[in-house]
Amino acid sequence: MPDRGGVAVGAEERPARPLPGDLTAEEHRILAYASAIGSEFDFQLLVAAMAANEEELAEQLETLVHRGILTERLGGDRFAFKEEEFRARIYRSLTESRLRVLHRKIAEALESIRPGPPPELFADLGRHYFLGKVTAKSLEYNRRAGERARAADEPERAIHHFERVLLDLATQPDSHAAEEAAITEVLGDLYYSVGNFASADRYYGQALEKAGNQDPSLRARLLLARSEIARDNLAGEAAARGALEARRLFSAAGDAVGVAKTHQLMARLAFQRGDFPGSLDENMYALELLEGNRDPRLIGRLAIELGNSFAMLGADVKPIAIDWYERAILMLRSVSDWLELSRAYHNLAVAIGEAHPQDGLDYLAKAREAADRGHDPRSAGWALLTGVEMRLALGQMDESERDNEQAFRLLQRLADPLGLEQVELNRGEIAERRGQWEDAERGYSGAVERCRKFGLGADEAEAQFRLARLRSKVRDWSGAREAFLQAERLGLPEVRPNLAKAFADLKQTLDVADGTPPAAPSADDPADHPPL
Repeated sequence: MPDRGGVAVGAEERPARPLPGDLTAEEHRILAYASAIGSEFDFQLLVAAMAANEEELAEQLETLVHRGILTERLGGDRFAFKEEEFRARIYRSLTESRLRVLHRKIAEALESIRPGPPPELFADLGRHYFLGKVTAKSLEYNRRAGERARAADEPERAIHHFERVLLDLATQPDSHAAEEAAITEVLGDLYYSVGNFASADRYYGQALEKAGNQDPSLRARLLLARSEIARDNLAGEAAARGALEARRLFSAAGDAVGVAKTHQLMARLAFQRGDFPGSLDENMYALELLEGNRDPRLIGRLAIELGNSFAMLGADVKPIAIDWYERAILMLRSVSDWLELSRAYHNLAVAIGEAHPQDGLDYLAKAREAADRGHDPRSAGWALLTGVEMRLALGQMDESERDNEQAFRLLQRLADPLGLEQVELNRGEIAERRGQWEDAERGYSGAVERCRKFGLGADEAEAQFRLARLRSKVRDWSGAREAFLQAERLGLPEVRPNLAKAFADLKQTLDVADGTPPAAPSADDPADHPPL
């Protein structure tokens, strides 16, 4: 997002056409101020910024309207450039020193016209004082504008203002390491909330450098935040190291909530490995540490993790998982925590969708709605991915393929390795349902390769199972047996209890093909997709 007066992205690369040669010096001065204000501007603000005579300025603007350069809005108090490109050309023709003066005068005029000033002017004042290089005022207003945007669930706007704050702090003669660490932590949180993990990790790393060892609690929070990103990027060992170091610091500070959060992260790592009992143990430790805590955001997030652990321990405890998800939804909705609310709806859909696919799709629609409100394309993409299996169960083949490819486009931009693995798995499933055996083989094999690349044993076990099932359908018995044994070696059905019955059925089919008597059938088959 450029800071040269809001010139449109890409406009600075276009070759500039010459400005009209018959503009008078005063007209050019008026247009210079107006272009610095923006595409539209208030008459009274322009008067105050230029310290102009109202009548004379009104006459000049009237002339510019008649010439087709400006348009007058209804009421006569507001004007706009007829062409944005013309405004950008005027603005680009000004020197840096001239722009600095213009923006400073516009900011001072805004303050004089609207003393206070009201919160809706924080963003404009922050912009003009930043470009006017009035650092103290720029810091004040951009910080306030950033907090306002953050409270309004506008993370992109908040990022813009806080990055200006960071730039201003860097120009200060004295050290502001603690303040810079706090702002970089905020930027890390904001970038994480919009799914930009690379930028989030960069800012958390900068915050760690600036914080040093002066504030152990801040250091622990940052280590935990980077560990969350490492987990999202499937770097399990790095995530565990960071979480344990954060736990040591939280414990030394007597921060039970911080320690509980490290247990939650370790639970998610155990879940990712397919160690569902271990995941439940870690979550129960966190629940004990948070006994008596009434923070709906904190308890709501833990409720999701507890639901996830129970969801993978068999059909008999699925009602417990559903209960935890429903508790999470109530708590997270009460505080408008859209990102985690999206995850709660998503995982509730997984738990319900196998037996009731249409109900599952309805909950996934709510998950996407919450993700959109939280500006989280990753969660929206995952909701689309998970719905593929449910649409296939309803015979909606074309809709399944549409959603899967839409999810692919979203998650490819975010470089989400786990999501892209699920895309390949879904492609294989869709092709298998259509009888397109070669395409199905490619999809499942692609999923296997991605899983091996990132060390996803539980997910590879599922992909190998589906590959074995496919090969058995085309009577490739040796290939089917090879993939089956790989799935068995990786721990299926323990790591995917939802596939236990299908796995046992496939074993019987392969045993018959090998001339071995079939084994007895296995237990119930719960939901197909593991929760997030």
